[in-house]
Amino acid sequence: MTLSMRDGFPPFLSDENGHISVCDESQNWLVIVTHEALEDVAEPADASLSRLLEYQSLFLEVAAFKLEHGRAGEDDTIWIQTDDLREWQSLQTS
Repeated sequence: MTLSMRDGFPPFLSDENGHISVCDESQNWLVIVTHEALEDVAEPADASLSRLLEYQSLFLEVAAFKLEHGRAGEDDTIWIQTDDLREWQSLQTS
């Protein structure tokens, strides 16, 4: 499954979490990256908009993985937490 950025909806931070508006072939989704996941994706810890933008491709891959496995949230959201990053990364190296 491929997720694409929605035109006219740039990524943003709100309530310390990153938000990325995306769509698949049939539906719009909001990927929400927790503050902790933003900090933990790379060193040094940083939960800024620049970190969200730098790693948005990775976050979208993790979101697509979660969607493929039926792990989307309510209200068309896909939450990315530190554990999701670790799980996805471990599957990439095995």
